[in-house]
Amino acid sequence: MLLFCAVPVGAGQDSPLKPIDTSSPRATIQGFLEFMNKSYATGVGVVQVYLASPELYLTPTQLRTIGQSIHYQEAAQRALDLNEVPPAMLQESARRLSIQLKEVLDRIDVPPFESIPDAEAMAKAEFKRWTLPNSEIRIQRVEKGPRAGEYLFTPETLSRLPEFYGRVKNLPYKPDATVGWDDFSTYSPVGVAVLLRGLVPPRWLIDTPEYRVRTTFLDQPVWRWCAIAFVLGAGIAVVLLCFRLSRYWASRSPSAEKWASLLRPLSLIIVAPLTASILADTLRISGSVYQVMTLSIWTLFYLTLTWTVWAAGGAVAASLIAGEKLLVSSIDSQLIRLVTRLMTVVAAVFILVTGADRIGLPAYSVLAGLGVGGLAVALAAQQTLANLLGSLIIMFERPFAIGHLIKVQGIEGTVENVGFRSTRIRTTQNSLVIIPSSQLVNSTVDNMELREYRQVKTVLNLTSDTPVQMIKEFVEGVRMILKTDPDTRKDNPQVFFYEFGPHSLDILVNFFLKVPDRAAELLARQRILLDIVSLAGSKGVQFAFPTQTLHIGSLPGEYPTGESQGLGPTGESAGSNGSH
Repeated sequence: MLLFCAVPVGAGQDSPLKPIDTSSPRATIQGFLEFMNKSYATGVGVVQVYLASPELYLTPTQLRTIGQSIHYQEAAQRALDLNEVPPAMLQESARRLSIQLKEVLDRIDVPPFESIPDAEAMAKAEFKRWTLPNSEIRIQRVEKGPRAGEYLFTPETLSRLPEFYGRVKNLPYKPDATVGWDDFSTYSPVGVAVLLRGLVPPRWLIDTPEYRVRTTFLDQPVWRWCAIAFVLGAGIAVVLLCFRLSRYWASRSPSAEKWASLLRPLSLIIVAPLTASILADTLRISGSVYQVMTLSIWTLFYLTLTWTVWAAGGAVAASLIAGEKLLVSSIDSQLIRLVTRLMTVVAAVFILVTGADRIGLPAYSVLAGLGVGGLAVALAAQQTLANLLGSLIIMFERPFAIGHLIKVQGIEGTVENVGFRSTRIRTTQNSLVIIPSSQLVNSTVDNMELREYRQVKTVLNLTSDTPVQMIKEFVEGVRMILKTDPDTRKDNPQVFFYEFGPHSLDILVNFFLKVPDRAAELLARQRILLDIVSLAGSKGVQFAFPTQTLHIGSLPGEYPTGESQGLGPTGESAGSNGSH
């Protein structure tokens, strides 16, 4: 409400929207003086009439007239080239500079308008500029931009206007001058009077003894410093209150902690522009104090807005992950966080560039410099970028997911995490292997979790004296076990007398299981192998096992004299694995 009330009454509804003529130096200076005189007559003049009357409040007609005065002053400001003024300071700077320029022109000699070059004279002139005689006030043609071709008071002239005004401030006014306009605008609480016009009679604030408004510090009257302290204190109090509410909300609802944290920057986003508007439009601070405070507040606003966007991205990602009931470390969760983070980065860069441009920093030049610097950093961090790109490829192509059993680069294990630089795999020995993503995408990945059927292949070593008929019956029995088991693939179980081993008769058993995971595979495999052991016992079939024990002190591969090395059911040397 204060933000809307801080802007005075709507301007110029009963006045024609006549623009200022800036086609030549003559038209520019003539139009500027004409509109400024109208603004003073309809604005300050009405206030003086009101103060001389017994009325407590301004009448609606007087308020409309003041609004018309603002229109005339804004029209006069079109004669100023304000391209070098930061947009955050544009409105108040234009108002103050236009009044100071009028104060200067009211105290020095201005040549007759007929002697100032018009459009025809400037068309013939070599240089498209004109300097006020005996001064450094210059009007020059704008060569580019939306106002190209217009003659305006140059940015250099505007930057030195406070200096020029300081030099001529003690000179007498010329006839028909706008006397005391700058003092009235700078030191009187006219903005506060307009804001509170319906509550407090404006005369109580404006008609103040001279000593009360001219006691200054840093060119600001004492009443304004008191008001600045009050406004800043109120803003800080609101922000601190929101910080406490944020902590209270987070403590009551831990799941909403990220959303609760947004209350902190949001409070600054609301308070900062409102404070800047009140300081500029209502309190009308000026000079270096205005510049420092305004730029600082708007810098805080854009930094806080960047903070808000960044925090909101994290909150949205967390809400999506929680809503979809995804694992925090899953690839889908990583993708959600990546997409939201990229969006927030783009939004944050846009906000920072816009904010830097608004407070007068060469944002686009800095952005171009950052682009060149970023290229240098990219060249120096090729491996890091390669890992990042590899992670993105893994996330989008999804060759595996969290919890999948994979085999890559001779490493077999379960995927625990897919990050933006590497992938973590927990091996069967419970060790953690970290593989850079750039290497992973260039390797062959065997995702054993995605198998529709899981192969089981083993060799049963029967003793060399097993009869042929017993071998045939045993082979048929094993084949029948595989065909009747509920988890085996029935179309192609392979059970054959495979070959003559060095010390055994080898039976090849090769079949496939259709099970959902590794645990089910182990259970089915155990059940089938136990059935085969039971079958062998019922048929009198014996497996070839080692008949010796490796004594302590013996070298690997050495056996007692006369004892042979047998083969177990897996076809491996019994001495190669103590579990046989």
